[in-house]
Amino acid sequence: MYRGKSGQANLTVGSDGSGNIVAEASCDSLQRLVLWYEEELARIRSESRNGTLNDVQTEEKRPPNPVRVFIIGVLAGLFAGILLTIKLKK
Repeated sequence: MYRGKSGQANLTVGSDGSGNIVAEASCDSLQRLVLWYEEELARIRSESRNGTLNDVQTEEKRPPNPVRVFIIGVLAGLFAGILLTIKLKK
């Protein structure tokens, strides 16, 4: 059996009972990342089973009432017209 390490990388080479060569390689930072993802996955699955996972609620936005928009537009136009007329007469 041979074991080697270079920085964060590990290598183990050996043979199984049948005489086949078996090599295993790993990297410490990747192992930590995989472990973190496994723990997160287990936590999320546990929360979803227990029903404690916060459901995302979407709020439906309705479009504005077209009649109201039209009336506001007409009133704004009249107001702007009156202001311009008064300003131009001075």
